[in-house]
Amino acid sequence: MSHLEREGEISYTNPSLIVKVREKLIEFLSSIPDFSTEAYNVVLGSTTLGEVDSSPTWIPRRVAVVDGGSNIVSLNAGYLGIVTSLGLVIEGNRVIERVIAEPEIIPPTPQELGEYEVSDQIASVTDKVREAKVFETATELLSRNPDLLIIDGPLIPYGALGKLIVGSETELKALQRYRRAVLTLHKASLGSKVSVVGFVKRPRSRYLRRILNIKSSFDHITLSSILKEKEFYPNPPSEVPAVTEWFHEINILKLIREVKPKFTFLRLTMSMPPFRVDFGHLTRNYMDILNYLYSTRTREGIPYVIMKADEEVKITRKLLRELYEDALHSCIVKYFEKGFHTLIPVLPEYGGV
Repeated sequence: MSHLEREGEISYTNPSLIVKVREKLIEFLSSIPDFSTEAYNVVLGSTTLGEVDSSPTWIPRRVAVVDGGSNIVSLNAGYLGIVTSLGLVIEGNRVIERVIAEPEIIPPTPQELGEYEVSDQIASVTDKVREAKVFETATELLSRNPDLLIIDGPLIPYGALGKLIVGSETELKALQRYRRAVLTLHKASLGSKVSVVGFVKRPRSRYLRRILNIKSSFDHITLSSILKEKEFYPNPPSEVPAVTEWFHEINILKLIREVKPKFTFLRLTMSMPPFRVDFGHLTRNYMDILNYLYSTRTREGIPYVIMKADEEVKITRKLLRELYEDALHSCIVKYFEKGFHTLIPVLPEYGGV
């Protein structure tokens, strides 16, 4: 069965197979590499760690935060994706405005479902469109005059977004739209009094591995054995080197060179690895922003405003499937006269309805 099979489905997997899989997993987990000693010596030898103040002297009057949501559903005729974004304008702990972007369906018509035969094809487009919508909504929120604009996600363009799975016109347009959205926000923020940052909950970067020339996993995993709560590294935030050795996709490399973002990793709680904070245009000192993020952290370590946006825009696979089946039921009478076979292409691949 596919990874898209329905949640909660009863498993009939052979018990002997389950035992063998468990044994393989135990064998895999018995040899976890430890690069912490080398990383610790190199990091502490390169610069001092930064530390935030738990009692910040600056609290933004108004904060805008943006997040995107997307998911895909497998149909008999191909894959379908839904993409949207949402922005919140917050004063204190009160949401004073919500900006909900118009959801987009990919592909826009059932006739085009066959263009997406595997999940990688649809994911390549939905990921690019989702990130584009996030930056488009962020640009719109600049007009609300926040002191701080936070993107829930990377401000630093990442290489995977630049990859083209099949090189279709739709995929290429999605990449161009993302690039245009990033540049539009960057240029618009330069003429504003708004500080722009990205908060990356699940960073998959290896910037420090390259900068410090160390053997390590992802940056946040490496720093998990080094940073204590309230500490951050690099200090001050470091600019991402715009070189081909780091960014193989030319479109992403061009974006890095134009935007010139900086980054640091901030430990907000010992129960979670450090989060990455990306910096774009700033009108405040980076310490003010890091202090604010720490002071508003929740029990999970994620700042309140970011968690709030994430909760409101999340489109789970279960939710999308339920919405899709509800929409299908509302249209089903229309197709009765033509015969049930008319609906077969748009029925969920693994049953339902």
